[in-house]
Amino acid sequence: MKRVFLTVIILLGFVTGIQAQDTGFLNKENVTILLNEKYGEYERNVFDIIVPKEKSPHGLVMFIHGGGFRHGDKQDLYTRKEDVQYFIDHNVAVATTNYRFFNSNDSLGVKLCLNDIQRAIQYIRFNARKYNIDKSEIACYGISAGAGSSLYFAFHDDMAIPGDTTLLGESTRIKCAGAISTQSTYNLFRWEQIIPGMQLVLALKRKTFYNAAANFYGYPSCNSMKNQRKAIAESLDLLDMIDHQDSPVYLMNLLKAQFPVDNNIIQHHKKHAVVLSEKLNKHGVKNYLFTEQNAGKDMEYPVRQFLVDNLK
Repeated sequence: MKRVFLTVIILLGFVTGIQAQDTGFLNKENVTILLNEKYGEYERNVFDIIVPKEKSPHGLVMFIHGGGFRHGDKQDLYTRKEDVQYFIDHNVAVATTNYRFFNSNDSLGVKLCLNDIQRAIQYIRFNARKYNIDKSEIACYGISAGAGSSLYFAFHDDMAIPGDTTLLGESTRIKCAGAISTQSTYNLFRWEQIIPGMQLVLALKRKTFYNAAANFYGYPSCNSMKNQRKAIAESLDLLDMIDHQDSPVYLMNLLKAQFPVDNNIIQHHKKHAVVLSEKLNKHGVKNYLFTEQNAGKDMEYPVRQFLVDNLK
């Protein structure tokens, strides 16, 4: 029994040590750190939030982790120490959220993930006084799936329910978005026209790609969603959501590879960012584009500075 008890203590100490190490670079006298705040009923409905100890309400940057909506964790934020420290130094709070991963047979697919992220945004706004947040000053950024999610809330019309006095009545719109290694749209069937060489790949592996796309939308195969395919894909088309009222966007896809020989290139091809920038320019929406052609320029104006500038 003593051995079991000692093992539990060691494990608890190890977990606590990880959390302490994650935020150990911060001066605890200057910030309030709240870990694993619950915004929903599911295990992964949790977020961390770090708030400067200034009295006035703060703008907030929410980090959304990547992982293809199938894996990843909010802890990824803590590898970006320079970002976190920059936010705090500029009197901006920062949060990092988990969300449920999608299933390939529930007819929700990636919308399950996006619904969770939406709920996290609305929960923080609903509890803005508790966290000392200015709920009109919220930004999102992330990598890959976190990038596309950030763009989804930058471009999508407000999903608040008018007149609702619960958190569902809170706005889902954000002040700006940072998208690193992003996808251009979650209408995956549109990638054929966006990524050079994709038509040749689909000529050889169309069934494989289309079935994977169906899984992304929550269906076991493309045939099983045949009647709903167009409507579902179009409801997640980030490019078609863009209009002149949208928030400023930071786009950074630095992948050099051109021909889509694997999923990494397909999902993170520079053309995703280029096509987004072109559409944003067409509608007069401020955006910054970084690809391998101007690699290094992003260090002159990093995403953390962009986010803070647009919150102020």
